[in-house]
Amino acid sequence: MSRVRRIAAVTSGLMITGMLAGGLAAVLGITITGIIQRDWRVVFDKDIWGFSALIGGTIGGVVAPVTSWLFLRHVPLGKLVLQTTLATALFGGVGLALKINPFLAAPLGYIAAAARLAIATPRTKARERLSSGDDANLLDP
Repeated sequence: MSRVRRIAAVTSGLMITGMLAGGLAAVLGITITGIIQRDWRVVFDKDIWGFSALIGGTIGGVVAPVTSWLFLRHVPLGKLVLQTTLATALFGGVGLALKINPFLAAPLGYIAAAARLAIATPRTKARERLSSGDDANLLDP
């Protein structure tokens, strides 16, 4: 497989993963808000879940590949998806419960988790692969 095809395949995978994680984060955020406010109608309303998952999935499908390629190439994918999804859901859900715009609160959670991962994850493996010239493994986390 050529380098361009590998990059396209990885980017497509990141987009799909971002869509799923963004949708999940939005639904978890709405659920957290409903639990905090003790509004059980929101927690179990499939229309609210569907709308929030659509918005979260759309945003996640764009943001995940961009941040993964630009800032977080050295972070393992599982850790990246889990921590950014949970932080986005927590900040968005608590923010919405506190009457803070979720389009401000949720991205703050994502940025905080991504920044922490970028700083806390050692880059030694990525540097070793780059310095060895092993082109076949450049896309591996």
